[in-house]
Amino acid sequence: MFRMNLNSRTEPISVLIADTQFLIREGLKALFGASDDIRVMGEAVTKEDLFSQLHVLRPDVVIIDHVNLDDFRIDDIETIDTISPETKTLIISDIKNPALVKSVVETGVMGFLTKTCDENEILTAVRAVVKSEKMYCHKVLDIVLEHKNEDPTDCEPTILSQREIEIIRLIANGYTTAQIAETLYRSFHTIATHRKNIMKKLGVRSTSELLLYAMNTRLIQIREQEVG
Repeated sequence: MFRMNLNSRTEPISVLIADTQFLIREGLKALFGASDDIRVMGEAVTKEDLFSQLHVLRPDVVIIDHVNLDDFRIDDIETIDTISPETKTLIISDIKNPALVKSVVETGVMGFLTKTCDENEILTAVRAVVKSEKMYCHKVLDIVLEHKNEDPTDCEPTILSQREIEIIRLIANGYTTAQIAETLYRSFHTIATHRKNIMKKLGVRSTSELLLYAMNTRLIQIREQEVG
């Protein structure tokens, strides 16, 4: 599993929790309170309260249950980016509605976990998204890639580093392994190893599935003329 090097940070990761469920908020606060590198700046139970606090607090990470937050809409995730561009969004919610999960992922949120994920997965997710690393649990990835998960209890997180994200974008733009190596000033073997690890992490079996993932998570954008 990926481990974050916190030596470059001098301040704890600041978090704002937005969830209507009292027990969820208290549980997250207790979890983060036991961690030296994460602190809760505030909590919100309504959309208006969330936006108001974002204007003032500008946290590193906002954790949202988009399903339970009253009157919250998918495009409100983009509003968060507008209010506080440096804030990363981590969704922790249920996945009963696959279409809704896909819509949320397509907004480009950095992370999406389910409420069945354990404490280590949640802590790892916060530390990952603050570094602009994409992280989705396997249950969410199965929905994005339209795979059937043979193990419904599997919620192991999948994290993509900035380098891996960069390589995915180049692959999606038609670059060969040799061209990526030349572009990134790395050896052919290094890039080939990255590609293999990326495919394994995401559970994809082909470049077309990798492209689907990149489109659904907004790692790449499709121009209107390309789809028209």
